[in-house]
Amino acid sequence: MVNDWIEGVLKNRGVDAELTLGYCRQIEKYAKEKENKTLLGFAYYYCGETYYGLNDGENLFKYITRAIGCLDETGQWELLARSYNLMAITAANRGNVAVAMDYYLTGLNYCKKCGIPDIQNMIHLNLGTLYLNNGQYKEAQPYFKKGYEYTNAHKEAEDYRTLLTCIFIGLGRCYLLAGKNEEAGNYCNRLDEECVPYLDNIEMLCVLCFKAHYYHRMERVAARDACIEEINNRVNEDFVVMDNFDDLYDICQLLLEIKRDDVLWKILTILEDLTKRAKIVNLQRKIISLKIKYYRSIGENAGFLQAAGLHYELTEIMERENRYMMVSIMNIRNSLERANEQRRMVEEANERLVRKSETDQLTGLPNRYRLNAYSEKVFERCRKSGLSLAMEILDIDYFKQYNDNYGHQAGDKCIAAIADELKQMQNEHIFCARYGGDEFIIIYEDMPKVEVEQAAEKLRKSIMDLQIEHLYSMALPVVTITQGICFDIPTADSKSWDYLHTADAMLYRVKKQCRNNICMGNLNSENIWMSETVTQWSDANTI
Repeated sequence: MVNDWIEGVLKNRGVDAELTLGYCRQIEKYAKEKENKTLLGFAYYYCGETYYGLNDGENLFKYITRAIGCLDETGQWELLARSYNLMAITAANRGNVAVAMDYYLTGLNYCKKCGIPDIQNMIHLNLGTLYLNNGQYKEAQPYFKKGYEYTNAHKEAEDYRTLLTCIFIGLGRCYLLAGKNEEAGNYCNRLDEECVPYLDNIEMLCVLCFKAHYYHRMERVAARDACIEEINNRVNEDFVVMDNFDDLYDICQLLLEIKRDDVLWKILTILEDLTKRAKIVNLQRKIISLKIKYYRSIGENAGFLQAAGLHYELTEIMERENRYMMVSIMNIRNSLERANEQRRMVEEANERLVRKSETDQLTGLPNRYRLNAYSEKVFERCRKSGLSLAMEILDIDYFKQYNDNYGHQAGDKCIAAIADELKQMQNEHIFCARYGGDEFIIIYEDMPKVEVEQAAEKLRKSIMDLQIEHLYSMALPVVTITQGICFDIPTADSKSWDYLHTADAMLYRVKKQCRNNICMGNLNSENIWMSETVTQWSDANTI
């Protein structure tokens, strides 16, 4: 049932608004009953997206602000990035450029962090348009160029021509603002060659608006007027006002300049109706500004005064609207921060549990569970890079006799003391773990054989230097260790377990000869090296 609703939303979004909203409301009701925030975020987002297409700015803002918290909490990063993009478009159309910029940059951060390149590309283009609409063509260009690089590398995308059109118009407008008319003309030509045959009516309107400005700049009056006539024939109320307002508003400014009142009033009437339905006061105010300029240019005082009064009223409404927007933003920020804090606390608690599960309680060293994971990882790293790898198994000499005679508490202290010495030798190349009982494992990564020998010998001597009494040892009257090491370079035919197995064989070999000693060999049990500086009972009467 729920899957059918979800499929209904995805199938009908952008096609049938009524059906899409119906499915969303069913999902929303179910999600609230089941306290399912994943479904709730999904429903809220697609409600907001649908209202965007219906030019209903009020409901768009309401549902997308609701969606953001749920999407962030449930990790639906693509929909979250899309939400910030829609919120940015809404903020820009409401005249709050700083807030729009914040939303775009937040959306970009999620795209980069979570790997959502297609939404990142969309936000880049919208950022370019935001800069451009505020006269910052130098800042706009890099965003359009990034968009071109990505779009050109994904020609198979369904919206390839639409994105290409947006990029060419954006770059063309940048060059017009910079006074580089020849470069702007190149983009006019590219639009005709690469985009125009594939565009729908609304996309063609945007192209015609840009070309009319270009021809006007070039004083090609006939070509400009031909574009204006085609705009007049094509323009109707069937477009998303927040997507296309700027293009049509700019052409209205041109029409006012060249005194094409007939087309000007047709477009203004359509825009005024759509912006009222969308309840976007800033756009309504911009239309009234054009009317004020028009009435002043023809000396119609009554119309001028009426429009000026309405402009003042809309300005007051816009101020209240902006305060409401800022309060909503702060509420979203606070809600997300609380959710992030709770998530951080849960993550820290989980991290503590993981560390606890991977740590030997007696010694504080990694335990066998952590050792298994690490040994596989380091083995693969060395195998792929052709680096040397050594694994050592060591145990405490005659530890059973130590436990039997000194007691288990003393035995635990002895093991902990050995572990402390191991901790001191750990670094980026040396990993130490407790294997079990009195056995420990040392892994040496990317170290020459001679350095492994020196490290092992230094450890053996440091254990003797602890001077832990062991009168029941057959090696020395102090605690000592015996060490078996496998040193080699991993190959595709070997496994990490082979290293441990060989190290264990080296330990067995040296124990047969004498304790408090080291034996090293390779995976084939060849090139055996054994320490020649060991000290035994026979070498010393006292320590």
